[in-house]
Amino acid sequence: MIGILIVSHCDIGKELINAAELIMGHIESIDSVSITQSIESKELLKMISQKIKELDKGDGVLILTDMFGGTPCNISLPFLEKEKVEVLAGVNLPMLIEIAKDREGVSLEELSKKAAVAGKNSITLAGELLSS
Repeated sequence: MIGILIVSHCDIGKELINAAELIMGHIESIDSVSITQSIESKELLKMISQKIKELDKGDGVLILTDMFGGTPCNISLPFLEKEKVEVLAGVNLPMLIEIAKDREGVSLEELSKKAAVAGKNSITLAGELLSS
């Protein structure tokens, strides 16, 4: 099973996991790292490294971050490793639910692409959708 690690500003990742588990029930092999002003970069790198080790059951880890170019994404990029660790920026709840339920029997690359599509497809301008 591919592990999921959400690295985000403040507790966004933790709360996304809470929301997904409210909808789906317990989710295995998922965790978060919160970026705050009080934690040094060195400590964050150590935390992310440890979480990756804990979550990787042999199929890799997908790191989801809140936005490309932000500290959570930038501090996750050094962990990129083909077929081991992928980083995807722009996490949202529909993306998380989609990939949390279907991580068996797919490669990290396939799951990463599925996550990107699910995230993009979940963005809806309600006024436009309801008026058509």
